[in-house]
Amino acid sequence: MIDVSKEAFALHRDCIVIDPSVQYLTKRTERSDRSGLSAVGLTIPNPNEDGTQTIPHVVDFYSVIAQDESFLLAETPDSIRKAHAQGRMAHIFLSQDSSFVGNKARNLLLWYQLGLRIMQPTYNEQNMAGCGLLEPHDSGLSNYGKVLVREAQKIGITIDLTHVGERTFFDVCKVSRAPMIISHANPSAVVKNPRNVSDDQIKAVADSGGVICVCTWAPLVWKGRPGMPTLKDYFDCLEYAIDLVGVDHVATSTDSMGTMGAYPKHDFTPDDLPYDRVTGDFDKIACPPDNNNRQPTDLNGIEDYPRITEEMMKRGYTEENIRKLLGLNLLRVFDATWKPGLGA
Repeated sequence: MIDVSKEAFALHRDCIVIDPSVQYLTKRTERSDRSGLSAVGLTIPNPNEDGTQTIPHVVDFYSVIAQDESFLLAETPDSIRKAHAQGRMAHIFLSQDSSFVGNKARNLLLWYQLGLRIMQPTYNEQNMAGCGLLEPHDSGLSNYGKVLVREAQKIGITIDLTHVGERTFFDVCKVSRAPMIISHANPSAVVKNPRNVSDDQIKAVADSGGVICVCTWAPLVWKGRPGMPTLKDYFDCLEYAIDLVGVDHVATSTDSMGTMGAYPKHDFTPDDLPYDRVTGDFDKIACPPDNNNRQPTDLNGIEDYPRITEEMMKRGYTEENIRKLLGLNLLRVFDATWKPGLGA
């Protein structure tokens, strides 16, 4: 935890701040309070799990919200505005995969009623909708995937193109009729990593009216030098995106731990080896043994979110643009894509 100036902390608290990629926020802590987050996107279904396997995760998600009156469910963009006005935190039900939906796109009606508001068509692997970015051969968006994207946007679910294979990515862009987001990736022109995205991909999302959320996750800002990346490395990515598509189409995210230590332990298997392309060199050269959060050395994920605001102020960003980057750009996308539930 790094101190920031009173001016930066005050501005940060006054902004609507949305991080669309946080993992395992299981309770309110000093870490979550310090973040100043008005809303947080939480991955609920595990990638590649079906609907039956996903239901317990949804129950856990609601249990966390129910246990603390400072939390609320983000059902509409106004839920986020309400959370900010009341000093609370809205929890957004997000999926990094679509396997849990099953083989009928109309199942999304149920998941929408359960709170789903942001969905990636694929994770790293191939599924019924299309190909993830770590597949050796990207066959593109399937016929089912086309129906799924259209149905999601019709119902009121934001399409997220993080982790999606390049051909599948552009196929989704052709089908899409609404603004889309990339919730946690960076420009590959700045940092070469399979998880990052090309200029053309960033432009395609901006052309949809959407937003790329430039991410602090250390492997995606690390430039191959020994030692951990820094906040400066992150701003190299952020400012490249702003220069490329304009401030209205860029936002911030961390892909960090909501509650430290909550990430479940798991053993790597041969099936995990393709992901070595994303983190292998980083873990061998950069990552110290105690950095399980994989964040820059001077920015420990959500608890240091005010540091991003402070750095923007130091770099001369206008207050209007700081507010856009921290939350208003994403809120604009949610205003355009989320729709009232069936009972509204």
